[in-house]
Amino acid sequence: MGFTSIRGHQAVRRLLQRAVTHDRLPPCLLFTGPGGVGKRLTAVTLAARINCESRFDRENESAEACGACGACERIGRGVHPDVILIAPEEAGAIKVDTIRAAVAQAGYRPFEGRRRVVIIDEADRMVDQAQNALLKTLEEPPSGSMFLLVTARPHQLLATIRSRCPALRFGGVPVDDIVDLLVTEHGITRAAARAAAVASDGSVSVALEAESDEYLEARDSAAAALQALACARDPKQRLETAKTLVPERRGKKSSPAADRETLRRRLRAMAALLRDLQLVAAEGASSGLAHADLESDMRALARGFDAARSRQGFATVDRALNALSRNASPKVVVDWLALRL
Repeated sequence: MGFTSIRGHQAVRRLLQRAVTHDRLPPCLLFTGPGGVGKRLTAVTLAARINCESRFDRENESAEACGACGACERIGRGVHPDVILIAPEEAGAIKVDTIRAAVAQAGYRPFEGRRRVVIIDEADRMVDQAQNALLKTLEEPPSGSMFLLVTARPHQLLATIRSRCPALRFGGVPVDDIVDLLVTEHGITRAAARAAAVASDGSVSVALEAESDEYLEARDSAAAALQALACARDPKQRLETAKTLVPERRGKKSSPAADRETLRRRLRAMAALLRDLQLVAAEGASSGLAHADLESDMRALARGFDAARSRQGFATVDRALNALSRNASPKVVVDWLALRL
């Protein structure tokens, strides 16, 4: 529950600890940065530090929430009346009624804590009406409440919301920190943890995903596409390959949001493979490969993807992922990608 349990982000952690110790927290903060790096965890930890029932030395900037009092225990379980956590619903959006209810509750004094904290995870998923409803409150924030907006896509928030929320930028988590977390908290072997961490681009959630069947499916799909594109010269053939990256609709269980996430997973896997191809082309040590079990396949594929092509391909996939995060059409994204790789 303490800030020291958060991996990485030392500068952000120190800044928040200093602000809460000296009662200088603004009424709203915007946590931005890649997905899965600990933004939401930091928001919950901040809420616990604010409302922890333990007594703190006012000058001790390193003081932590105790993690054991009634407030910390309830915040950890997500049932504290003064810590409201909002996340996208099944449809993938945060609706206006949800925000209006939180805003109405924030207008009253805290029930038992020092300050009511409203955490909006994936805040970019708020529909326009919800963002406008929140904006009215941010213009005149209640003194007993604060709002923490967590997002990997701040550009999808209204500019007027961004202008009212000081932003804290989170970077990727260091590889060694991810390895240590996977080994100590998830029981993953150190070799597998390092492979997952190297492929994660600093995201703990991506590293955990790398141990899942979904990731293996995404990796197989990405590898097959790269193999087909390695020697494809005909644009029609490339566009046919692009179709294999777009998820097939599977009845009611499939949705545009789920399909977009599957494509995002496949593109992240492709980026990790292209990184390995760069290492193979440069004759680097095999221990640095994210996918050591595919080393022989990578060496064969490197005949079609030399160092320059792999490096350019990695940048191209990164641009495709960025376009996908901005709600570009999945078909347009994969067609463009296949023609550029």
